[in-house]
Amino acid sequence: MRWLQPVQRRRRRRVPVAPIVLLALLVALAAGAFVLVRARDGSEDPSRAVAQRFADEWARGDLAAAWRLTTARTREAQPQRLFADSYRQAMRAATATKIRVGRGGEPSGGTVTVPVVIATRLFGDLRGTIDFPVERTGETAAVAWTPDLRLPGLEPGERVQRRELRQPRRASVLDAAGRRLSREGSAAGLAGTLEEGYAARLAGKPGAELRFGKRVIAKVELVPGRSVKTTIRPSLQSAATAALGGRVGGVAAIRPRNGDVLALAGLAVAGTQPPGSSFKIVTLAAALQTGVTEPGESFPVRTAATLEGVPLRNAGDESCGGSLTQSFAHSCNSVFGPLGARLGARRLVRFAEAFGFNEELSIPGAKVSSIPPARDLKDDLAVGASAIGQDRDLVTPLTMASVGATIAAGGVRARPRLVRSEAVRRMRVVRRRVAGQVRDMMLEVVRSGTGTAAALPGIEVAGKTGTAELVPTADAAANPANTTAWFVAYAPADPSVAVAVMLVGAGQGGASAAPIAREVLGAALL
Repeated sequence: MRWLQPVQRRRRRRVPVAPIVLLALLVALAAGAFVLVRARDGSEDPSRAVAQRFADEWARGDLAAAWRLTTARTREAQPQRLFADSYRQAMRAATATKIRVGRGGEPSGGTVTVPVVIATRLFGDLRGTIDFPVERTGETAAVAWTPDLRLPGLEPGERVQRRELRQPRRASVLDAAGRRLSREGSAAGLAGTLEEGYAARLAGKPGAELRFGKRVIAKVELVPGRSVKTTIRPSLQSAATAALGGRVGGVAAIRPRNGDVLALAGLAVAGTQPPGSSFKIVTLAAALQTGVTEPGESFPVRTAATLEGVPLRNAGDESCGGSLTQSFAHSCNSVFGPLGARLGARRLVRFAEAFGFNEELSIPGAKVSSIPPARDLKDDLAVGASAIGQDRDLVTPLTMASVGATIAAGGVRARPRLVRSEAVRRMRVVRRRVAGQVRDMMLEVVRSGTGTAAALPGIEVAGKTGTAELVPTADAAANPANTTAWFVAYAPADPSVAVAVMLVGAGQGGASAAPIAREVLGAALL
């Protein structure tokens, strides 16, 4: 058998494709008469396609892409920079903020009509259509652009102009009495923050006309600036600022019945710190509300409680315990850590949020006070640490003042408000009976516990101290620079005032924060 030999075929030399394509492209660009726009499936008319694409690129703000879709004659008469500048001038004059284009119609008489809506800052929506003239040769098409295509309703030769009729007089930020809140003195920082946060309301809007040539297309009347009346009491603001002095920290004062913010000094809304034992107000109220404990329960006297094999110590290794009232008055971690663990992560977080944690307030510059979600408190130690205001609890003085105010108002929380025009929003957090039980224990803190420095002559003061460790160490509580001092209090006068004081690197709350709270309460009530 004879084997067949494979046939040797001469390979034809292939002509390089890339140079041919490149040459064709250069020829097309040199001709420059049209930009090729075809429908992918061949079903759409090129005139309609190019007009639609031009409108879409314009709406997206890609003026360079839109310019490339115009005829060579247009591009020669209107170089790209002048083309883009003319659009920008028209958009600025109209105060345009957004362009929306609809689906273009079928070509008619060499034009394609596209519906357009231009949202503006001053003149509302400018609605209409633009007739895009299209030049076509075979399957290629380009827009024969002219300046009157920049806005719907614009006619040839017309210039887009905005004429301001009159500037409104700027309004002021006012205090609770209706006087201007000064940008000097105790309220300087607060006034500046509010002026920035409510800038649009204070400034108003000027009256203006939008003109196409001599035609008035749209007109808006002047909107005068509106004053922002705050809930700030100047005398109490001055007292809080003076009491805080130059120390790093914050002071907040609230009226419990409606949430009115009466004073904000220092870092009252802008600084968050671990609340330490002041958070035990929340833990106690939640435990009583859910039946986890009751006022008559007694606890072992000891220096620490063990959770998950880790000792949770009292401040200074103090032996602490006894009745629930005594344990609260002397701020026993050995009691409230395990009490928080009994309460559980879900209920602890739920009550903390009801008291104002993880809530965004409509107050300029206010940071959110936070507690971790329940899923992140994975064991009894984490829950117990959070229940005594450690772990990752972070809070502002304003939120802690709101916690005290909720107890003062019989368990109903009025969301803090700084501006009078904001509606009062109330929500029950705990039963009135439970708030009364917490109140009695807070009174004992000032009478005989850790907060005696907040006592006022002839006035019952309810309070709670807090000393938060910033970096856990063996002797953290003995190092003032490693602690944030807290005191939360209210005086049950009519009307009562709730106050929270926070001092960073200031040692024990009862020694450093409580006296400041006493000064502010005294200024409010005496």
